[in-house]
Amino acid sequence: MTQPLTSFWPIFAVKSDGHDVVNQKGRVVRNGPTQEQLDRTPNDQGQCDFYRLIEKEDPKHIDWRKKLGGMLLREIGGKQHEDKWQQTILWDFPENYKLYEHIKTKADGQTKTVKNHSGGGHDRQDAYLYGNPKGPKKRYRSPADFFPHLLWLCTDEHSDYQNCTCKMCSPVQLEVEKPAVKIEVRPEPVIVIKKEATPATATPNQIVTGRNPIVAVPSPARRSVSGPPAASPSLKAATPNPAPTQSTTAPQIRAPPVLQSSPLPQPRGNEQLTDSRYGQFICRTGEVVWFYRPKTSAWGLGLVTRRWTAKDSSGGKAYLVQPLSHPLDNAAPEVVTTDEHLKPWLAWSAPACTFAYLQQNPQLRYDQVDWNALLSGQYGQGIADVDASIMAAKAIDATYTLFERVKTMPGPVGEERHYNGIFLGAEKIWRGDPVRIRLGQGIDLMVITDIVERVVPNPTQKPGAAQTSSQVLVTGDIYSYSTMPAPDPSKPPTAPSESNINIPIRMREDMAWRNRMLVPLNQTLGWWRLIASNSRVDMADIKGRWYETSLLFEESFTKAVKQNEGGNGIWMNARGDATGAGRSVGLHRPDRIVAFGNALPKGTQLLDGLEPPSQPVASRAHHAPTSEIQGLDLGVGATTTDFSIDDFMNVDHLDDGAGVDFGHDFRF
Repeated sequence: MTQPLTSFWPIFAVKSDGHDVVNQKGRVVRNGPTQEQLDRTPNDQGQCDFYRLIEKEDPKHIDWRKKLGGMLLREIGGKQHEDKWQQTILWDFPENYKLYEHIKTKADGQTKTVKNHSGGGHDRQDAYLYGNPKGPKKRYRSPADFFPHLLWLCTDEHSDYQNCTCKMCSPVQLEVEKPAVKIEVRPEPVIVIKKEATPATATPNQIVTGRNPIVAVPSPARRSVSGPPAASPSLKAATPNPAPTQSTTAPQIRAPPVLQSSPLPQPRGNEQLTDSRYGQFICRTGEVVWFYRPKTSAWGLGLVTRRWTAKDSSGGKAYLVQPLSHPLDNAAPEVVTTDEHLKPWLAWSAPACTFAYLQQNPQLRYDQVDWNALLSGQYGQGIADVDASIMAAKAIDATYTLFERVKTMPGPVGEERHYNGIFLGAEKIWRGDPVRIRLGQGIDLMVITDIVERVVPNPTQKPGAAQTSSQVLVTGDIYSYSTMPAPDPSKPPTAPSESNINIPIRMREDMAWRNRMLVPLNQTLGWWRLIASNSRVDMADIKGRWYETSLLFEESFTKAVKQNEGGNGIWMNARGDATGAGRSVGLHRPDRIVAFGNALPKGTQLLDGLEPPSQPVASRAHHAPTSEIQGLDLGVGATTTDFSIDDFMNVDHLDDGAGVDFGHDFRF
């Protein structure tokens, strides 16, 4: 007997924080069941224990969305839409959230699809919703479990995870949650939904971006049922049910304004302009870097004091690097003529010191070490200049220096000083640069549009106390890596970000490079999604500069894509990892060279500009390393304590698994 038709109102949650892959302790993992859990092969007794992806047309998928839609309309729409609470369905889960079913069959292999979310068949068939950015272990077990997170996605304009009350984001529940609305499940086993064209809706394959959360209730759609229940019913077109006479237009629930990206600051000089371009210098003047030393066939730590481009049309470039060392050393600067022999400080984790005394006293700072005693052998055997360079780099990691003040404005209390750049730890950061940030899950980027130091009078009357105190804040737009299906590599879709001219050219060119591999191999297109504009964060929340995958992590990226493990998964250390300080403001230093203290020879200077020196600089012959340099451990806090002194900083032998093993878990 044919069941009567019942109208359902589709409701849409455009915003999402879901991820299909996540970074967990430097490893990229799939945000869902593992490959082993997806294996449906029966065991020796003929029993199956596996997970299967539940498609959108599946009754269980529909059941989840009916419950979520009703609860969402009740909370956001209020009493005025009470008559539709039990006739509303969530059009689809937020982007990158996927529903899986855990199936355990009997020995005869029998199993059946059931409608409700918890199973109910003769064997275990529990459903789990994956996609939470904290990883696959943070899965949702029921619609009621996921609803607080969905409500947060649809209502929190600032995407602050501290405001989410779901069990994954807020494990300690301070209040009893409001009971979910009871949705009557009628005997109609198949739901047919037809969306009407309306500006507030999106087609199933369309990714809506550049706007805050929207919850819209368009005109009702009808569902049709005929025949017995099907295991995987298909959505079929249906004739829309006329809207009630008392409501001639579809009710709309608060549509926030569309997100607008902030204009990029204009470079104030040729050096800043060069650093804003794609494929130029990897490292910058004033940065601490790892550099290859041919004399020892090993890598050392030094300060880039100058860089230049060749005057001819060869496109050659060179860096002058001053090695870091102890106060009694007077190492000469060295010339590096290729980016392959330079790596950012945060790309690798420093080994342990060679002196056992320094290993046993990790609290000692560079300026607290008795270098004379160390050199005289009072503390055993080791290499003083090597240990000095490690300790000096760690000391710089905990400092910051603002430069090139643009303007000074009066603030609510005191004044606000705006700067064009900052030396943050080992790195030099300009306005207009993309940086990695700690907020959320630590995998998003901020494009900096302003750097502000708030200076306020210090009310303390203690003798010798500073008269002012300051706080450094960074303003900019926040972007998240996102993907969309590209089933036809010959005709890839157009990413919404392609029209955003405020995304730095470095980010756009790097994404274009990634997509040249992602689209044909994975049928996936990557793009930068704007999730917050003109946001302000504390300087301590900056992890470090963002570097192009195509220039620094080409080999690791290629490996990940070929193994179908995502296109945004190379992990890098953050400022504060080397010292264990983590999120920290650090010490203000008014001058970059002064910040290094005795780790540099007296008279060391930073020379800005890209002009080559008038006199040739003596350069040692550079020979290629014996093997790939990318093998240095990228893991946080990784150390090596049992290698030979002769091998120190010859990083070719170290395994790269701690940081770029894509078989298990970067977004960045």
